[in-house]
Parts: sequence; structure tokens; C-alpha cells
Amino acid sequence: MPLHLDVNFRPKAPWFGGDLQTLSAVLSPPKVRLEDATIEELRIDADDGTGDVLLGQRLTQAPTKETTVVLLHGLLGDYDRDYMRLLSRHYVSQGYPVVRMNLRGAGASRLLCTRNYHGGFTQDLAVMARAFAGRSDVQRLAWIGISLSGNMLLKAASEAAFCEAADHGKLVSISAPFDLRATANRFKRRRNALYSRYLVNKIRKQMPHQPGLTAAQVEHLRRINSVGEYDEHFTAPDNGYASADAYYFDNSASRYVLDAKIPCLAITAAADPWIDAQPYRAVPWEKNALLTPAICRTGGHVGFHAQGYDTPIYTRWSQAFIEG
Repeated sequence: MPLHLDVNFRPKAPWFGGDLQTLSAVLSPPKVRLEDATIEELRIDADDGTGDVLLGQRLTQAPTKETTVVLLHGLLGDYDRDYMRLLSRHYVSQGYPVVRMNLRGAGASRLLCTRNYHGGFTQDLAVMARAFAGRSDVQRLAWIGISLSGNMLLKAASEAAFCEAADHGKLVSISAPFDLRATANRFKRRRNALYSRYLVNKIRKQMPHQPGLTAAQVEHLRRINSVGEYDEHFTAPDNGYASADAYYFDNSASRYVLDAKIPCLAITAAADPWIDAQPYRAVPWEKNALLTPAICRTGGHVGFHAQGYDTPIYTRWSQAFIEG
């Protein structure tokens, strides 16, 4: 049965327009309780000689489903962000075992890592997949990536190292920066100055605490003025790229998605102030039957509050896709 997605859904009051949908988590943060779930702490060796450790949690509540849902957060987030708690609550209540992971150097993992994740840092996804596949209580995996990790998943879906690491069911990407250069350019717009300042303040607060930085690097991080500057002086050189533009080009999922070997649902909004929808529209999705794009009229960035739904509509869409 084909998946029906109402990409022209009506927004739920008062979240009218892309900016209010985007800001909803700040203006009205969801209150999500997870205390009734059984929680297992996870530690996974990054397996690349760095000694870095990936941290996560496995949550269950009388599980009835065979598929384990793996949740990945966005830029400068961690596994306890509101949207991660919301998705965890939704899937645990539906009988799924849920794994929520910190990406390399994120959250509590920061002090245990010498490297940081980036938009195309898919090697850690393969490491996670192998670790989960080696457990007796894990059968099939489904993945949901929010924002930057959505780009990571859509890129990984074409890579043998990830695809062959475990029995994967479906991948879901929500508000992914599908073209990293186009996304960086969006943050240069005057109308996005407050969003840019929000991310810059998080960089200044979080990143100077990573182990192994020189005093000069710490000082530079504390006076970063844009995400593009961070990518130019840290993300790119730390990962072997000559410039931020070279990093953006090599790691944008738009270059790889047509080669996906795993079914993928890509949800984005034309009204997302952070993400340019044009790179999504430029992809001939019909050339790969494994791909399902959902370019919504509204929804903002990781908002998607729709009339008639008590949780963001992507919770229902992702579950329908995973179970389809």
C-alpha cells in the first residue's frame, strides 16, 4: 500500500508560518516523561584508534515490536533534546525498543571524544549499526535522523559500510540540510540573523570544552561569529578538507541519495527558514523506487505541528513508513 502523506497539512494554532513552527520548541517546549521506561546506558567504542566513546541509551516499555528504532539528533544537540524525548516517548509507547544516541563529541560524549561528528560523518553510523547488530535483543533496525543527522543518514544509505553492517529496515530524515552549502548560505541572510546567533552562541558555549584543543583554538572558538566560520576553521581542516566549501560539497546527501540501497523517507518543509527546499526539488526522486520525498508546504524546521495531531506529524508519518 502506498504511503499517503498530506504535505499540504494545515498548521496547528498558534504555529502559523515557518518561523513559528521552528520556534515552537522554544516558545512552548513539550513536557515529555520517560521515567516509566526501562533505560539501559550504552557505550560504544568508536573503533578508529582514537579511544573515543559514543554514548547512548536503550529504552523499552513492554516491547512488542521486532524493529529497534534508532534516533539521532541535530547540530549542537544531544540525545536528550526535546524532539528526541518526544520521539522516544512515541515509539516506546507503541511497543518499539528505542535507542537514542549522542553523535561523536555531543552531549555527555564530548569529554570522552577527541573528534567531532559533522554532516557526513557516516563512519560512526556503521560502527553503531555493527554494535547493535551484535546484540541478541536486536533484530532489525530503523533509523530516524533529525536535521544534520538526517543528512548523514541519507548519505549513509548509499554506502556499503553502513548498509551491510546490520539488517536495516527503513531510514527517516526530518529537516535535513540536504545541500550543506545552500544551508550555510541561508544563515547568511539578514532575516536569519537571530537563528545564526543562536547557533553561534551554542558553538561558543559547547565546543571549547572538547579535549585536545590548543589555547589558540579555544580562544578562537569563544569568538566564532558564524557557522560558516566554524566549518572553515574547524570542521573542514579537522576532517582533511581544504575549505568549508570542499567539506560541504563532499558531504551533502543530495549528491548520493539516488544511490540509496535502503528505503528512505525524506521530510522537509518549503517554509523551513534554515533549509533551502530547492535542492530537494532538484532531485529526480522517481529514479529510485526506494525513495519517498515529502516536501511540505509548511512545518518550519523540525516543527510540523498539524491540525488534528497531538504530536508533530512526523511522528505518525515516520511510524507509518517504518511499518509499511
